[in-house]
Amino acid sequence: MTMTSIDLVSALRHATDDGTLVVHMQPEIDLASGAVVGMEALLRWEHPARGLLWPADFLSAADEAGLLPEIGWSVIRRCVEELVSWRSLAPLPNGASRQLWVNVSVSQLLEVDFADRLKALIDAAGLPQGVLGLEVTEAALATGSYAKQLLADLHDAGVALAVDNVTSWYSWLTNIRSSSVEAVKLDRGFVRGVGSDVDGDTVVSSVINLAHSHGLRVVAEGVESWSEGARLCELGCDRGLGYLFSGPQRPDDAGPRLRLDAPVDGADSCTK
Repeated sequence: MTMTSIDLVSALRHATDDGTLVVHMQPEIDLASGAVVGMEALLRWEHPARGLLWPADFLSAADEAGLLPEIGWSVIRRCVEELVSWRSLAPLPNGASRQLWVNVSVSQLLEVDFADRLKALIDAAGLPQGVLGLEVTEAALATGSYAKQLLADLHDAGVALAVDNVTSWYSWLTNIRSSSVEAVKLDRGFVRGVGSDVDGDTVVSSVINLAHSHGLRVVAEGVESWSEGARLCELGCDRGLGYLFSGPQRPDDAGPRLRLDAPVDGADSCTK
């Protein structure tokens, strides 16, 4: 039976307290070496009647009910706790720390005390600079000077920043020029067909070159085939996520991936 919006919102209010909103993690791979350089946090809802739900199943209702900031903070707190547990990990070969990326909604970003609350959380946990990353949408960059100042404040507080699901690359370039973003994430729509479609290769190559010319790292989302991974590597894409390497996993299952020195399964498409 389909739940009504009211039922869904009511259940969501309980889910923020009863532990059924869970965080899964998907490895982020350095395409040149095949190493796991971090994770992306992905929200899931273990609904008692409907099973495992993805964000598309409930976030719209959460947004309409004004629950996104509360849900967002619960995810951020769990990710900070997870990052604390990563302190025992050896640094990456280049000396960098692994990053954990969290999606943050525009409504949460625009909370008047967002930067202060996040900085207090990071300081209390003693996290190193740049290990917690926030993924913001193009819409967040388009909200004016306030948003750009907020991103600058977050960068100064030691938070890494990336633009998520880039689709209109001319629009994000205009905004990113004056922001504190360090990475852009290519939407699956860009990645699909890379390696088998000349026009697609040309567009992706242009985006990568443009991003690199502004000192930005490029991360491809939804890498699913060996040919996509290999071609992205050839085009100079820096990092990738997708089922070629690993699907989302619970933290207890994803954690061991961070301890592997060898490239993960599927990464040979980029390292050969």
